Amino acid sequence: MSTEPHRLQSALSTALNQPAPYSNEVPPVAPAVRYPVPGAAPASHDETLRDSAPNALAGLSGALPLFLISGALGAAALSVAFDTPAALLASVAGISVVAAMPLLKRPADPSSAADKPGRKPIKANMTPDPDRSKAEHDSDRTWELGEFTSHLTTLFDGLSDMIAACDLEGRIIFANETFRLAIGTENPVGLTLAQAGVAPTQTDGTGQRELVLGEGEAQSVWTWRETIARDPVSGKMFVHCVGRNVTATRKAEAELVEALERAEAASHAKTRFLATVSHEIRTPLNGILGMTHLLSQTETTPEQASYIRNARESGQSLLSLIEDLLDVTSIEAGRLNLREEEGDLSELVHGVCELMASKAHEKNIEIAVHIAVDAPQRIASDIGRVRQILFNLVGNAIKFTESGGVLVEVSLENAALVFSVTDTGPGLKETDKAKIFEEFERADNGPTRKHGGAGLGLSISARIVEALGGEIGVDSTPGKGSKFHFSVPIADISNSAQVTALRGPLSDRAVLVIAPRGPVSAAMLWSIRDLGGYAEAASDAESMLAALSRLNRTGLMLSDIIVDRRIADQAESLLASAPTVLSDKIARTLVIAPEDSRDLEGHGDHGADAWLVRPVRRTSLINVLTRRDDRDDRNRLASKPRPPVLERTSDNPTLDILLAEDDPVNALMVRTMLARQGHRITLVENGRALVEEAMNRPGGKMNYDLVITDLSMPELDGRSAIARIRADEDVNQLDHLPIIVLSADGQASTRDDILAAGADGHAEKPVDPEWLISLVAMTARKRSATAG
Repeated sequence: MSTEPHRLQSALSTALNQPAPYSNEVPPVAPAVRYPVPGAAPASHDETLRDSAPNALAGLSGALPLFLISGALGAAALSVAFDTPAALLASVAGISVVAAMPLLKRPADPSSAADKPGRKPIKANMTPDPDRSKAEHDSDRTWELGEFTSHLTTLFDGLSDMIAACDLEGRIIFANETFRLAIGTENPVGLTLAQAGVAPTQTDGTGQRELVLGEGEAQSVWTWRETIARDPVSGKMFVHCVGRNVTATRKAEAELVEALERAEAASHAKTRFLATVSHEIRTPLNGILGMTHLLSQTETTPEQASYIRNARESGQSLLSLIEDLLDVTSIEAGRLNLREEEGDLSELVHGVCELMASKAHEKNIEIAVHIAVDAPQRIASDIGRVRQILFNLVGNAIKFTESGGVLVEVSLENAALVFSVTDTGPGLKETDKAKIFEEFERADNGPTRKHGGAGLGLSISARIVEALGGEIGVDSTPGKGSKFHFSVPIADISNSAQVTALRGPLSDRAVLVIAPRGPVSAAMLWSIRDLGGYAEAASDAESMLAALSRLNRTGLMLSDIIVDRRIADQAESLLASAPTVLSDKIARTLVIAPEDSRDLEGHGDHGADAWLVRPVRRTSLINVLTRRDDRDDRNRLASKPRPPVLERTSDNPTLDILLAEDDPVNALMVRTMLARQGHRITLVENGRALVEEAMNRPGGKMNYDLVITDLSMPELDGRSAIARIRADEDVNQLDHLPIIVLSADGQASTRDDILAAGADGHAEKPVDPEWLISLVAMTARKRSATAG
């Protein structure tokens, strides 16, 4: 194509330098240019009509190639828009040939638009020169084809794609400007692709080919496609090559991969950092909490007991923050482990609320629980994670509520449990509702905020709910409180007979609840009605009169009166002012807070013969109202003020325990706990000494019943020590020595690795004394059963 301008100039020179003869007859082939002859007579009307018809046909003949050329350009534009370079080449090449055919076969034009009006062209009397006519025709065709080729080449160059055509031997017969600039060759026609430096390579896994040109900063990357097509005129096969510049795309992909690798490395570094910091903080914290526990079991004054309690609460707060940070790290790394287990729904919810009740009562606010009667008694889910969510929501509700109370409700909707926590706090703005579920975000995140916290609890809760397959949200109005709710899909494993037994046990009871308006009285009313009973509530003289009036209209006889101790004195006057005399046979029950245990002996002054502890349990409500049996609540209340002094029971024998702990404070704490149970303790301070002492078995007999070791030990860590002990036992066919590991790494994956390495039990620091003692006893019994 590069020689096309030369041929065009040559043909034009030949056509212009030769005179054009004319004849009286119409030649079969029209010249490229016609000149009018002056002095010719004007044509008649009939002759004009006769001459105008060929003109119209000639116009149509000239318009058809232009129309087809426009179609070719349109097809090219569509090919570019849909990124199909093969279709581009095929469509343009095919239509261009078809478009050129009419130019070669166009009939002669008998008249000229340049003719003057009213004058008939002069017919030449000379015989036409066939060679000259053919030369003019060829020149005209060459010029028109050259114009089309120029337009086509300009189009290809505008695409910014490398476009080339090669014969079957691989030699280039056409290359656009982009191709020449990319390979740095002015005229590549006649060269092979390899000689032009074009050597595309196969990309892995995708089946595509890529071409890399240049080096360093000037390097460019091109996708390379080749398509074989046949020329419709000559019938020859050609290879059409298209290269698209993807340098910027590949650079962006490489930068993205690099950024992802940096992010993953930073995430791993953060995880390692937090795990290390967690271990370093948990180890001294274990000593602090353990020593305060041991100190609380000694003789102390009330003032000293208060100091100890505050120290333990501060330690627990620090422990909670550490666990939140570890949870955030695990969630970000995609290592949130869920464990499905069976559990009692009532114990789960009431256990959380009873532990949080003391904080609520210290602020003089209420906390109550209502579980719908159709909710299952036993469920299968990740009980620990659900408990964690409840602790976060209930803790936040108590923290931000200054008056009123907190109500925890549970219902069953579409095979999912729906938990809701309603408070009478300040409420939330619309802009804060979504923000509070993000990490380190709080509704009062300004410098003048009233409440502390890291802003992780709700974020962690939202991630856990999502992992469990549920949803979490909040409904709130500023100044009127908030209602946080979340759903968890569960498997109901309750006994249908047990569920049926809960329906209607209070059907013969009519109860009057005298209590302040709030969650406690509302929850008791709902529970009594759920269980088939009739219940009314009163808090003052007006509501008392209304409640008794409604009761009289039902025709029921009042069977029970439940009085909240907070308004017990007022209740006496309210009952005395009743419009009818109430029978002395009506049973009376007093509702008290756990902190009121010191006044238990005086509750008889209010005429009550049984009592309930806030928050009131449904089972306790049934027992008290039907059988006057309040032993469960008495036991709950009686156990509150007494510290958990650990004493060895008669069925737990004395054990010889090998303790491996390098921290002297933790060693003293664990040793004291175990010694108080009557066990004999031998202490080693590194992992090598642990292996040597554990494998010192004269005659194959073990000197110890149990090993307790820290995971992080000098010289040889706990995991490696366990591996060596288990390997020696396998090789020498020795008895299995039970091993319990104490770890300051609170991640579930660490616990799983320890158990997989051969440990028999795991206790997380700070060590819960009761859990450690029970774990020791359980492990020892398991060994005895295996040996027996």
